[in-house]
Amino acid sequence: MFNRSSRFAPAMLYLATALIATATIASAQNTPDLRPGNFELGLYGGASYGVDAFRPMGGVNLSYSLPKLLLPYVEFSYFPELLRNLNQPPSYFQESARLIDFHGGVHIRILPHEARYVPYAVFGFGVLNSHTTGAQYVSKDVCGSNCSGSTLQVNGTTYYKTSQSIDIKGTDPAVNLGAGLRIYHTSSFGYRAEFKAYRPVSGEFTKWFSKTEGGIFFQFGGK
Repeated sequence: MFNRSSRFAPAMLYLATALIATATIASAQNTPDLRPGNFELGLYGGASYGVDAFRPMGGVNLSYSLPKLLLPYVEFSYFPELLRNLNQPPSYFQESARLIDFHGGVHIRILPHEARYVPYAVFGFGVLNSHTTGAQYVSKDVCGSNCSGSTLQVNGTTYYKTSQSIDIKGTDPAVNLGAGLRIYHTSSFGYRAEFKAYRPVSGEFTKWFSKTEGGIFFQFGGK
């Protein structure tokens, strides 16, 4: 046991030294660059949550710094799949929605003083392009003696798959709001974590869904 620990000691010492050196360099350069006229390009990935399950998502945004606290932005996000199952007895709809989001909004930076960590609130408005596919299931009250096909159990009720498929496309307005945190590694590069909730104003679904994301950002320009 002691010999094994001795073999790993140099590697652990080297790793600790490297981490301390990295932290020292970052701390000397981590003052946020919040000058007006700064552009910020962000890349991110994360998970979205609809009604039934988490699914991966990703996107990109571009923002522009106004004086002090405001950071207007435009954003593109891709949600490969959101499960949106609906239980409406005597029918049950098993659906999956692919979403593409494009919207603009503003980050409101909460900045009592210059620091490496910059929290912010966010809200925006845009459009959601959706493509919903799936199948309809009905209970025995509907199909009677003609019930056939695959089945599923929902709250103790057996539903039978029908031949009717679901294929719905739409582009609908949506609002969103949330909060996030920027962590500056240098004055113009850092990491961002954000939680945002969406609500389509019209269309196939008007319930809230959310996304949790993390990524990196680069700042350039400035006056």
